[in-house]
Amino acid sequence: MSELENNPKTHYDKGLDFFQKGDFKKGIKCFVIAAKKEYEPAIKELGLCYLHGISVKRNLNHAIKCFKNSRNQVESQYELAKLFFFGYGVKKDLVIAKKLLILAVKNNYPPALNLMAVCYKLSQNDEYANILFNRSLLSKDRFANHLSKLNLISEVNEDVGFVNDFNWPEFSAYNKEILNTKPDTFSIEGILSEIECEYIKYTSSPFMRESMIVNPETGQLVKDDIRTSYSATIDWLSEDPAINLIMKKCCINFDIETEQSEVLHVLHYSVGEEYKPHYDFFGGIDGKDNFQSQQQRIKTIVLYLNNVEEGGNTSFPKLQLSVKPQKGKAVFFENFNVDNNQPYIESLHAGEPVVKGEKWLATLWLRGKNTNRGPNYESI
Repeated sequence: MSELENNPKTHYDKGLDFFQKGDFKKGIKCFVIAAKKEYEPAIKELGLCYLHGISVKRNLNHAIKCFKNSRNQVESQYELAKLFFFGYGVKKDLVIAKKLLILAVKNNYPPALNLMAVCYKLSQNDEYANILFNRSLLSKDRFANHLSKLNLISEVNEDVGFVNDFNWPEFSAYNKEILNTKPDTFSIEGILSEIECEYIKYTSSPFMRESMIVNPETGQLVKDDIRTSYSATIDWLSEDPAINLIMKKCCINFDIETEQSEVLHVLHYSVGEEYKPHYDFFGGIDGKDNFQSQQQRIKTIVLYLNNVEEGGNTSFPKLQLSVKPQKGKAVFFENFNVDNNQPYIESLHAGEPVVKGEKWLATLWLRGKNTNRGPNYESI
């Protein structure tokens, strides 16, 4: 074997070339050869393949082992930070997660810079968030560039030494506008910043598909004229700590744990698109045997991610309520009475047709118990 063929970087580069051509199996073989020679970039790539199930069966244990064996790679630092934050495949440890995220930020990894910047926005520290987004912009990051075009960040070039003191944000209650009682229905203006709204939209955009509904008889997702829009779910692999903390901030204001939420559901409506009157709880209004509070969607939170030029209100026909979409605003309502295990018929609601412009929103459906959105340490 020639010296060139014995060089792990040669095999690594071949692997990347095969991946660009869509030949993942050959690419993985090249990464394995390089990884056996302890070449960290190749070990990191194998970790990503195991994490996402790219041409191999998804295996969190293998992924974590690869990331730990390539901890000098910034992508490995970032992925491990997320896994420790959630406790996916490892024991949940926010301190370790924080240290790994700080390390990735110091290594100028744009996804880590953006994540921490959103966390600073959640802590209402606009100055530090702006500095980090600018550092990300220097790396030609697409999200930071998007924010720059929207004039949501201003140009600065300052040191990021402050990240050594980074802490995960904490939240308190916001002022509520009570719209109804039994079912409790209220709104909160400005619960999300513009940047938080854009982060949710940006994270979900690659996964947008035609919206479906759940067939009550089969439990399968089907297309139906009741719901005309595009939607995406941010699953446990796409839900990073920033998205989770946005969800947590909203859940705290509805006296419910984030762990009781289904995956964040993001919707986009164009002109004429709508979601006709419907209920969020399962079983239909006559399905009394299905009404068990622990399994039910007991509460809903709707987050408006943009201002709609005309139309697109969220209406509650039985309550004679109509809420106008406003960027950063949220509407909270109960679907289910946990005291008597019966649904609130008054929770009937609709997304009215968009008349002009477009509408972006995110929905949190909250169950009566932990939804286990991702794998946990005990299940590995």
